[in-house]
Amino acid sequence: MRTSINPRPFQNFFIILSISALIGGIIFIFGCAPTTQKVSSEVETARQKAIQDSLRKVYEYELNKAWSTAYEYYKNKTYRSCINPFWKVIELDTIDRFKDKYSLLSDAYVKLNNPDSAQIVLELGIQAYPENAHLHRTLAYFLDGRGQTEDAIREYEQATELDASMVNDWKALGNLYIKNDQLEEATRAFEKVIELDPKDQDAQRTLSRLYKSSGDADAAIQRMEKVKELDPNNTENLFQLGREYFNINDYDNAIVNFEQLLKLKPEDAMAIEYLGNSLQNKGSYKRAIVVYNDAIKIQPQNKKIFCEIATCYKELGQFQTGRSYARRALGIDPKYGLADIVIGEIYEAQAEKCYTARGKKLPEFDDKLVYDLAYSHYQKAAKDIQFKDMAERRINYVKDFRPTKEDLFFHKGQTKPKDPCYDWIYK
Repeated sequence: MRTSINPRPFQNFFIILSISALIGGIIFIFGCAPTTQKVSSEVETARQKAIQDSLRKVYEYELNKAWSTAYEYYKNKTYRSCINPFWKVIELDTIDRFKDKYSLLSDAYVKLNNPDSAQIVLELGIQAYPENAHLHRTLAYFLDGRGQTEDAIREYEQATELDASMVNDWKALGNLYIKNDQLEEATRAFEKVIELDPKDQDAQRTLSRLYKSSGDADAAIQRMEKVKELDPNNTENLFQLGREYFNINDYDNAIVNFEQLLKLKPEDAMAIEYLGNSLQNKGSYKRAIVVYNDAIKIQPQNKKIFCEIATCYKELGQFQTGRSYARRALGIDPKYGLADIVIGEIYEAQAEKCYTARGKKLPEFDDKLVYDLAYSHYQKAAKDIQFKDMAERRINYVKDFRPTKEDLFFHKGQTKPKDPCYDWIYK
């Protein structure tokens, strides 16, 4: 906007008086007067300066008035009324006095549900102030909300480059990287979040998941241990940490975390099952049975837990008790392949125990009949697609221990073993 203002006569008069006084002083000091041309030049310079000062005051008055009007409307949430005054501020503010003008105007457009105009204002703001991190992050947030992920990433990258101290910028950038499947970049972003705010548990958990996805289980565990240190009662973190230890076969640490979790959530059935599995894999079968029975109280139809109990009893040499639990699983689901596999394994374990007790290194006919019984259970289990592969591996193992044609020829009519060791099987 161009403004033409004439200086006031009195103002020029005083300026001329001042110049005259200056000339008189010079004459007094140096004993001679400057030339007429020099005096005229000095008067014109003073005159131009007076005009510029007057224009500057008018300019500043108009700029301040526009800002005051715009901001007052904005502050009072009369957003439609603040639009034109803000645009006037943008037009007039060539001295960059009001650096928030673009941010506030874009926000007003957002409040008026005019996202296109808001985006335009932010982009103009970045053109005017490319080093303004706030404008970059605001535009990034806006673009993210509009689903423009890659554009938002570029703006957040600019914001973090200009100001690396803002935790929320790094976190938002990291989440956008994850959304865009840029996991290495996401890992670096969340490492920066943790560097700036070590107590951010959400970021710690996200970083542990990123480490895990990259195959770095140790780094994932270290990150979850840090979360545990910050918040020892975080049950979600305790579960994830226990499971990570379980997955790398560190059952002692898995047990510690699942037990700590269960003190806080005694009826967490999944945690109970993992605790039982950890104890079982460690060889603590009696403790595992106790834990599994606690799980059964919460989930009485959990057929897998019945099979786990059966396996523990098998390892303890209590084959008949073990089979009874496997049969309870079949009572819940007669087609549950795992239960038949466990029964077959119990029969295998019993056969090996019986023939070694007789001082034999290889099974005899009685034992082969029991292996054949195990074989039939594996065949049944193979019909369950979930456990087909496991069942077929057991079939391939025991097939060579089944009775041969010669065995059957020499033991015609015998369908059950005579060794009392096997009596319980047929009860």
